[in-house]
Amino acid sequence: MKKNKAVIVGAGLSGLTMGALLAKDGWDVTVYDHNDQVGGVCSLTTQNGFSFEQGPLELCDLLPTDPAGKVLAELGIELDLKRAERGIEMPDYALWRPDEYEGPYWRRDYLKKLFPEEAKGIDEYYRFYDNMMELRYRLGELGEGMSPKRVLSAALAFSKVAKYSRMNAQELVEHFFTTPKLHALFTGIFCDYCASPEEVWGLGIAFGNYETGFDKRIPLEKDGKPYLPGFVLVQGGVQQIPESLAKCIADHGGKICLNTDVSRVVVKHGKAKGVVLEDGTEVSADLVIGSGGGKDFFYDLVGRENLTKKYCEILDTFRPMEAVFMVHLGVDFDPMQYLKAPLCYYYGCYDIPEAVERMREGYYHEGKDGFLLFVPSEHAPDFAPEGYHCVTIYTVAPDTLKDADWDDKKDEYAEKLIDLASEKLPGLKDHIVEKKVLTALDYRAMTHMKKSSFGGTVPIWHQKNPPHETPIKNLWFVGQQSENGGGVAAVINGAYQTYLKLK
Repeated sequence: MKKNKAVIVGAGLSGLTMGALLAKDGWDVTVYDHNDQVGGVCSLTTQNGFSFEQGPLELCDLLPTDPAGKVLAELGIELDLKRAERGIEMPDYALWRPDEYEGPYWRRDYLKKLFPEEAKGIDEYYRFYDNMMELRYRLGELGEGMSPKRVLSAALAFSKVAKYSRMNAQELVEHFFTTPKLHALFTGIFCDYCASPEEVWGLGIAFGNYETGFDKRIPLEKDGKPYLPGFVLVQGGVQQIPESLAKCIADHGGKICLNTDVSRVVVKHGKAKGVVLEDGTEVSADLVIGSGGGKDFFYDLVGRENLTKKYCEILDTFRPMEAVFMVHLGVDFDPMQYLKAPLCYYYGCYDIPEAVERMREGYYHEGKDGFLLFVPSEHAPDFAPEGYHCVTIYTVAPDTLKDADWDDKKDEYAEKLIDLASEKLPGLKDHIVEKKVLTALDYRAMTHMKKSSFGGTVPIWHQKNPPHETPIKNLWFVGQQSENGGGVAAVINGAYQTYLKLK
């Protein structure tokens, strides 16, 4: 019997997840990617015996009981996961987990000691947080199957937070707290998504500040059932996820063609018929899956003329994230002797909306507004030769600089980040044995995008992102700039939901 044929453009997590699901289901799958390795921004950067992940990849919603974890299990993929946590240092106070476990609300209690005048608002925030965790759990139950009892439980859970549901994130923190020092603590995470708290749905505050992300000792179960989300690191590196998906495709007869560009999607009479490769080879298919940048895929490979006005309006108006600036270092000392966690956030300002606006205008803060330190060799010792370690200094950054060019400024900016990191890692400069600097230009090349090449879409309230189902029959779109947004678990789940619609 002839197999249905699927062509997938892009070997990032979303394309590989789709390929693995379809191949396992009996499809003849071919995945094309212009890179020389699978994984996109989940692939490794290597240099002279050192390996680096593309940023601080502490992942949520990937445990075996989470939806993305279940998708991987369905594909026969088992990961060695380690619960992870992070710490935060603000300009004039810090929140590091205590040496002795003080329970799931130690951050609440510590904040009340630091800001006694805010005690009432802090208590109200944590009641809101608990109610949001209940709502998350109840919505998860609905995902396992609808019943009148589950629908009622979810409705009751939402009723506890309904009064906050018309607020944006900035309005919500201003409702709870009077000091900008607490506003920034709970909205700073949105800088990771290049989002101003003034444009993010207020209820999202709880999902951006899971207490379990700051102390891995907090139990995730309630009444013997999985209840709270937990953050994890993939032992040995996150690249094991795309590599395992690629192996699943190959094990089921599929092919992955690296160093191969797709130049056009063949559309005839409103249907996708296959793709044309850069060398002119035409590959026919019953199904085409696109991934990567929304504008890049649809306008460069599909053609605006083949899309509806409504779909073009979405492509023209959705906002992708900006970029990142990363300095990867190989060092000859153990950085964990100075750090309180393998992932440390250091904020340099309290005005988050202003910081985001400046970045969008093309002004890079040079680390002054904040930076992260991440030690990937802590969960992946093989990333560094014996006796050495890896350190990544990371910031969000404009995709395009206002008055400069990334190639001209990257070395200067890297030194400024190293100077800032040296305040946390004494003597850092004397222990650097390897350095690799990555800018927006590198990530554009890696993701085959013209701009906004790292991360997904800005989580703007009411923004409509490019849907999985396109106006063209047999053409579907997945990935970080699709309706599921960015994040490892999000793109895996989005691909799975798209696969279910195809069945």
